[in-house]
Amino acid sequence: MMETRYIQLCASMICIVLLTSLQLYIKEQTRISRTKLLPYVPNHIPTPVKEPNTTLCPQGRPKPTIDDILCMAPFTFNSSHKNPCWTSVNGKLKCLPYFQVIGMDKCGTTDLFARISRHPDVVPNIKNKETMWWSWERYGYWLWSSNARRTYLSNYIHYFNNLALRLNNISQKKGKTQLVTGDGTPMDMWDFRGWTMIPQNKGLKEPQYLTPHLIRHVNRDVKLLILLRNPVDRLYSDYYFIDNGERSKNRTTFHQAVVKAIDVLKKCQEHRSPRSCLFDFNLNAKLVKHKTRIHLGFYAVFLREWLSVFPRDQILIMRTEDYSANTKSVMKRVFDFLQLKSLKELELSKFKITTLKREYVTKHKLGKQPMLTKTRVILENLYRADTEELSRLLKDKRFLWISRDSKSGMVGNSTINQF
Repeated sequence: MMETRYIQLCASMICIVLLTSLQLYIKEQTRISRTKLLPYVPNHIPTPVKEPNTTLCPQGRPKPTIDDILCMAPFTFNSSHKNPCWTSVNGKLKCLPYFQVIGMDKCGTTDLFARISRHPDVVPNIKNKETMWWSWERYGYWLWSSNARRTYLSNYIHYFNNLALRLNNISQKKGKTQLVTGDGTPMDMWDFRGWTMIPQNKGLKEPQYLTPHLIRHVNRDVKLLILLRNPVDRLYSDYYFIDNGERSKNRTTFHQAVVKAIDVLKKCQEHRSPRSCLFDFNLNAKLVKHKTRIHLGFYAVFLREWLSVFPRDQILIMRTEDYSANTKSVMKRVFDFLQLKSLKELELSKFKITTLKREYVTKHKLGKQPMLTKTRVILENLYRADTEELSRLLKDKRFLWISRDSKSGMVGNSTINQF
């Protein structure tokens, strides 16, 4: 009897051991199986991290209220993609824009960006054109308001998820993937009002670091495109475009707005440099209040900031007048600059890249009379020194906007009134 019980006890113990061993084996195999299913994540994740003590980023500095871009380590882009993209910490692909149309307002940038986006190798961003991040969203700005929702670099990166998703679904073949994406925010060229919020500018009377420095830091090789229009005509179109509460707009009210705006600008420059005035938040607000953004026409002042940071061959600068007169030729030049595959005549037509229909028309300007001659003369005199400087910077007299029939200098061009 005792012997039988002993045998039963041994058998029970053996069963327990076997069951325990089996459970441990199943658990280990499950762990191994799950591990194999996890995506490979490299040890070094190329995401922005705070750098150690440097001149720009001293230890113990106050925590900034916005992303401290210059204190982030630059991304390490994946060489298998033409567009700047990288693998994030969760294994997902993230991207920045391959190109940016940075200016200028009311010069045809909406139309230009739309035509670029119709190229078969270009994937539109989530907002389709303007992300408004570098000049507005990151500072909590919106036109003349400073009470908008503030966003961060992660939000900006999200705007280019359309491309990231496309690239994730492409089976990698030999060579680089050719798809690219872009940003089309014309305010980026001129709207530097948030410069006082950049930590490295703290305590300065004039900025040392601006948007060009920040973009160059995170996206060194981005291609920049600028479309410039006769600044006098640009202002007249912009006057009808901006909704500033003025009920009735005509060439007389425009003249009055110009006179007031010039007075505001002159008063500022009595005690400050032109650069300081043009980049000032309060001055921008006053000029909008006086119904005309006259400061946007000083192209050379803004362009100097970009040329001091980016190589000249990384910036394509064009005139709206040339773009309007020969869109096909200019678009071929744009695609060549962006190193996109050239399209045949049938493809240009198929993708509506050479269509005569414009993407956007300033409707409130349609049917309006040309500006008063006296207003044009005032504005030509105001902008002349700047356009001369612009012409010297670019080594191109076309940016003087002088016609053979003009005795006074810059003249308007009726062929681009649709912008």
